Amino acid sequence: MGTRAHRPAWRSSPPAVSRRDLPRSPSLPDTVEVGRGCALPVVHQSRSWTRGGGHLATCDEPLHFRVLGTFEVTRGNRRCTPTAPKQRALLALLALHANEFVATSRIIDRLWSRSAPRSAIAALHGYVTAVRRVLTPGWTSATASHPVLATRPSGYVLRLEPHQLDLIGFRSLARRGQAEIAAGDCSGAQEALGAALGLWRGAPLADLRETGVFDHDVARLEKEHLELLRDRFDVMLCNGDGHLIVCDLEELCTTYPLWERFHEQLMLALCQAGRRADALTAYARAYRVLSSHAGIEPGPRLRAVHQVVLSGGDPFDLGHRHDRGFAGLRVAHAVSP
Repeated sequence: MGTRAHRPAWRSSPPAVSRRDLPRSPSLPDTVEVGRGCALPVVHQSRSWTRGGGHLATCDEPLHFRVLGTFEVTRGNRRCTPTAPKQRALLALLALHANEFVATSRIIDRLWSRSAPRSAIAALHGYVTAVRRVLTPGWTSATASHPVLATRPSGYVLRLEPHQLDLIGFRSLARRGQAEIAAGDCSGAQEALGAALGLWRGAPLADLRETGVFDHDVARLEKEHLELLRDRFDVMLCNGDGHLIVCDLEELCTTYPLWERFHEQLMLALCQAGRRADALTAYARAYRVLSSHAGIEPGPRLRAVHQVVLSGGDPFDLGHRHDRGFAGLRVAHAVSP
């Protein structure tokens, strides 16, 4: 995703420097002539300039990796995602385990599904070299070690700062939201969890799903996403915003029928929306689904909500909604979905 270009302070007086005015050589002059008798100074931001994405990107700009959706690597507005399938899969695997040592044997098993050819190690070395050149144009092994993709004995490490990988930010914000829930800060929890969900662009590694390399990783990430949704819905119910999440919960109950917590949240949201009869219908539907799909009856929490609604009681004490809501949250976290 591109960022808006910075508008230089001098743009309103002398004309802007065109890309055609800049020399192709990495060695830039101290000034660039932009008109008769007018020259502007050139700030040397990097020793390497690369073209792409509609502007000149320097190798001093940080790389950004995104796995919560299609796999993307960018530097400024320039895409740095490898196009070769094995190279993309290699880099995505290292990104999922950023700042962790990943053994060569493990990479080979994942890339070739445990049926690697005899030339797999040599091929992997070639992929690593190619990926490094895509990430850092102009880099050669003869000049220095790579600044991001480092070699270790019998393996590799992708070295990233927290702001360079969306997955790190997602998990950090999720932990912050959990801490706010534990502290009873409803608004702080909603802000943190909402920001975490904002990093989620779609199915993780959606463009690499067909490779089969990331089935386990994707399942784990999707579970984290569902747990975060569950927590955010709890917070919104605590805020009295259940009417805003009815449609989302109905869809989730259909897609994930065995997550009892979603059925319970749907009943509570319908009650907050003044739809008590629909809440009872939702319970009957959950009962049928759980019985037919898993051969079990609803758990004690879902049954308790049903009994309160059926008896005409109010599942929310509006006078103590905040305290009671978070008490429910703490109980919910101790019960599996």
